[in-house]
Order: sequence, then structure tokens, then C-alpha cells
Amino acid sequence: MASRIIAVCNQKGGVGKTTLVTGLAEVLSRDLKLKVLVIDADPQRNTTSTLGITEPEFTLNDVLYGDETQNHKIIAGVAGDAILRAGEAWQGDHPQLDLIASERNLASRERDSMMARERRLRTALRGVSENYDIVLIDCPPSLGLLTVNALTAATHALLVSEPRVASVEGLTEIVTTIAEVQENLNEDLDVVGIVINKKKKNRLDQDRWIMQMRNDYQDFVLEPALSDREIFAKSQAASKPLKSFGPTSKLELDGLARLASKILERTAP
Repeated sequence: MASRIIAVCNQKGGVGKTTLVTGLAEVLSRDLKLKVLVIDADPQRNTTSTLGITEPEFTLNDVLYGDETQNHKIIAGVAGDAILRAGEAWQGDHPQLDLIASERNLASRERDSMMARERRLRTALRGVSENYDIVLIDCPPSLGLLTVNALTAATHALLVSEPRVASVEGLTEIVTTIAEVQENLNEDLDVVGIVINKKKKNRLDQDRWIMQMRNDYQDFVLEPALSDREIFAKSQAASKPLKSFGPTSKLELDGLARLASKILERTAP
């Protein structure tokens, strides 16, 4: 498996996982020249559309469904058949960013009852992930089977939280799930840290929650926090990387680059 397969997760929706995944993918592939694979494991498919893919023929849903002629058996390495090149806007001089796309029907995989259903993504990535320097998995906002599959396939988990009560409470639950996965499915899974997203200026309530997270999780809270700025929404709406917006994106790209460096440091083999 790749030295770094990072599942980006929080059970609460709206915390900005797509913002973080696509932003990290941009700086890792275009600026640091790493070969990156993004896996969209969220049926809402926001990462898929942000990376410029509209109607994929073969998706993660097909990968996890398995071979219908063999009682839905997962063939090792089958994920390779679903890999697409991310949209042209996301590629530098040498294309470095690939994607396994999502679709709405992926939600049906939460109800799968096949044997070893928690390990299907891990099996599907066997022999494929080694072709990349880093794999980023955008998990759905739940603690269901898709998230467990991602954590079982991953070498590391990266948590995302807004500085508000619902998201902070969600951290406790995802940490519990990670511990259960470590005990029962993937003893090699490590936690990289927690990224604080959607931080607003001059919000005392947010400052209190950030202080509480730093007290509770100490150096697991990664710096810097990502700001709640409109340019992230513009990037997703236009299916374009932040860099395409010129100087107005410099602050965000600098922050993402610092986070990427810290993540690479903490996940070094």
C-alpha cells in the first residue's frame, strides 16, 4: 500500500472536508509535485464535481459493489479501473492529480451485508495505491460503513472540525470510531491531527471552542486554522483550484501549504 493513505473525516456535515481535501490535493500535486489520488467516498459527490468530473462511467460505487458474476467478490486492485484524471484546470505542467469519483448511488453501499464488507476498499486499493505518493479519502459525514471502509484502508486519519459545539462533539464520536477500527480492523491506523476549518474573525464564541479543542487534544490540533472565506465556495462552484483566482487566494494557499507540510511530516514512513 502507499506510504500515506489519509482518510479525512468527521461525522458532522458542513465542516469543510471537501474544502480541505481539494485544497490539500492542489498544493500537494501542483506545488509539491507529488502524485496524488483523491477518493470521493461521500455520496454527495462534492469533491468529484469540484475536481471537474461530471458524469463518470465507473465510480467508487461500482468498485465496492464488486463482481456481480462472482457473488460480488472484490478483486484486488480493481480500484485502478475507476481512476480518472482530475479536470484540466487542476493539472500543472505535468498531470499529478487523479480521482476515483463518487455518485449518488454510493449511499446504497452503507447497507451492504457481504462478508468482510469493512475491508472492501482496502482490497480494491491493493497494488494501486503504491503508484501514488499520497492518497486522500473524502469520507461522508457519518460513522457508517463507507467511513469504516475508508478508515480500514487508511494508514492515517485526519479530522476536520468547525469551532462550534456540534462539530466539536462530533470529534469525540469519530475518535471513538477510530479506536474501534484500530482494535478490530486496522491496528496500523494513526491519527495525524485535527484541522480547524471555517474560522471567522473576531468571534469570541469560536475562540472559546478553539481553546477547548487545544486543551482537549493539545498538539493534535494542527496550525493554521482555515478561515471561512468566500473564495473556497467560489472554487467549488467553478470547479477550479484556488490558484486560478490569482492573488486573492494567496492567504488560503499559504495556509494549506503549511498544513500539507505538517501532515507530510507527521505521516512520514
